[in-house]
Amino acid sequence: MYHLRPPPHINSPLAPLSTASTSDIILTNTLETIKRKYLATKRIFIVAFSGGKDSTCVLQLIYTMLLGLQPTQRRPTFGIASDTLVEAPHIDKFLHRVIDTINTHAKLHQIPFEIISVAPKPQDQFWVNLIGKGYPSPTRVFRWCTDRLKIRPAKDAVAKIVHTYGSALLLLGTRKAESSNRKKSIEKHILNEDGYSQHQDFPNTLTYAPIMEWTTDDVWAYLIAHKPPWGKDHRELFALYSKASGDECQFITDLRQSSCGGSRFGCWVCTVVSEDKSMQGFIDSGESELWPLNAFRNFIKNLREDPNARADYKRDGRAVYKIEQKGPFTSKARIMIFRELLLAEREFKTSGGGELISDGQILEIQKAWDRDFDLNHTAIKIAKEFDRMQEIEDREYTSNGNRELLEQALSELEGKYQSTGLSIDILESLIGTSAQSSYNLGKDADREINEALKKIVEDQSAQHNKGV
Repeated sequence: MYHLRPPPHINSPLAPLSTASTSDIILTNTLETIKRKYLATKRIFIVAFSGGKDSTCVLQLIYTMLLGLQPTQRRPTFGIASDTLVEAPHIDKFLHRVIDTINTHAKLHQIPFEIISVAPKPQDQFWVNLIGKGYPSPTRVFRWCTDRLKIRPAKDAVAKIVHTYGSALLLLGTRKAESSNRKKSIEKHILNEDGYSQHQDFPNTLTYAPIMEWTTDDVWAYLIAHKPPWGKDHRELFALYSKASGDECQFITDLRQSSCGGSRFGCWVCTVVSEDKSMQGFIDSGESELWPLNAFRNFIKNLREDPNARADYKRDGRAVYKIEQKGPFTSKARIMIFRELLLAEREFKTSGGGELISDGQILEIQKAWDRDFDLNHTAIKIAKEFDRMQEIEDREYTSNGNRELLEQALSELEGKYQSTGLSIDILESLIGTSAQSSYNLGKDADREINEALKKIVEDQSAQHNKGV
């Protein structure tokens, strides 16, 4: 017996608002339309899959349609799922289980269907930009995360498919009933009576929303009444919605689409909205292990409003007073954020959770700090305090560019003076301290290294002359 309360907009999982006959008519018409479009074109069908109810509905419709075709009628068909690397942990696990189950079933039954999971490149990842480069936690005005975490990876994946097969049709789970704005947006971009829209960012790609006329009740009625062909049922998905009392974080394909957060399933670090209602819903439903994640999210949201945590210069060198904007997080703020993240991770682990940031991301943060203000391997040393990065020795890691510069400088000093008493460690310490304080005034590490080395040479020269 299923005891969880139903998601919003549906009275009961066993008695949806839409009547059985109405739902059957809608389903039959939608499946026939999808099949007709599939057979009428050679475009590769790609389902934008987020794991939420709407995209799951579209994916199941496409998969069911493929199963009903003769093998000779089928062609390669794909799903694309964006892994932002900061998805809510329980949602992330659920999504990966679903993807693995579908791909395994398709391979076993020789269905030419595969869900491709895409992730941002290292330089685009959330922690690398927030903690490494000091980007402020995202706002509605400066929503730098969407393009980097979702659009770019999806665009690259679609481009590869189009390059291989020629053209594509991207199937979305958007519906007119979601809101009046969504209805206007869908109708505005439809090109013809086929319901296709031209995607502005993806090459040679049209978009189509096969359930655009469906209501929320139609979606739930279908998912509850029809078990997915790949096995199991949608009870876990239903349970997630029941706990969060929210909506899915849609598959974002362009910046005109609304952000996630709020009552949607999405990134647990989302600060675009004032409150993460979905995360709070899970906590209120008994998943207290998520509390440190929510507390950290609130911390970085509030910190961006602290002027003392923001630098006086933008990353491009412009003084903030000239452009009436705040700069990136200061070096001190970035270090503080990193510590708070690892504290949240430690507490999350005590409740059975896992890592919130990977070793690879910590290395990328260290590289960014090397360029901006740090030559003392501070990120790695902090990570070691939290039993992370234990396999990396302090001297094993260093930024190649800075290392070569320091070695060259030391060689020149030793060539000019028989004994300087200097070492790479001493140079790093001297320059690192100076660079850290100077970054917040708009200088970068390369410039500070040159200035510090010049000062060291001058000091050594003065001492040498006194001794002569």
